[in-house]
Amino acid sequence: MIKLKKSKQDEFYLNTEGDDFFKRNFANKETPDLRLNKKVIYDEIKESGISYKTVLEFGGNYGDLLYNMKKNNDATECFNVEASKDAIQFGQKKFKDEVNFVHGTIADNEITNNEKFEKYFDLIIIDDVFDWVSRETIFQSITNIDNLLKDGGFLFIRDFYPDKNTKNQNHHVKDGFVYNFKVENSHAGIFLGTGIYEIEWQKIFFDKIGISTSYKCDNLFNYRWIDVILKKSYTDFFSQSKQSKDKIET
Repeated sequence: MIKLKKSKQDEFYLNTEGDDFFKRNFANKETPDLRLNKKVIYDEIKESGISYKTVLEFGGNYGDLLYNMKKNNDATECFNVEASKDAIQFGQKKFKDEVNFVHGTIADNEITNNEKFEKYFDLIIIDDVFDWVSRETIFQSITNIDNLLKDGGFLFIRDFYPDKNTKNQNHHVKDGFVYNFKVENSHAGIFLGTGIYEIEWQKIFFDKIGISTSYKCDNLFNYRWIDVILKKSYTDFFSQSKQSKDKIET
């Protein structure tokens, strides 16, 4: 068995920052059944016209997007892999059995480790999560996503879309070892580079006032985002190269 990589950053989110994020933003506050940012994603997925029944979200917090997909009969099964135990407990209380919650990270979780879920999901959603994944486990995370997604399935990614690779520290972490990693042209480019993913739908936009960031930057491209849906196929996105009948002289 291949030993899974561990990282200080991933473990910090799993054991500390996941719950701290939930407490800062949601604990003891009135929460809607669907947050505004999740409604935008829900509407975009509807607009794209893709079909799905089994859905997995990584980092879905208390599961409001998945709950609405289930409630509106868009999906029959919904799973949320979330780093915050507090968010999971809150979501289980709020939405009962409509959403299946799993504590973990993209790199290490019970869904990934269960053969039942290999090539199981029609749609996987990653909303502003890739940038917080440790660079030590980024390939492991991408491999896990691909293993869970069906051939012909769809991958929704919301991610920064800068013009160059940049990183900034999480200002909530005093030790300064947790970073946000923005990848040139977004993490979607890693999937596209394999040749087995193609863009089904996308929207590129600027957050010009920096709502999505806690720091100010003189590079406007650090506020550029992409919402993109990728379709997966092992063979459809390659053109056939035919052998020439002309003799090649050597």
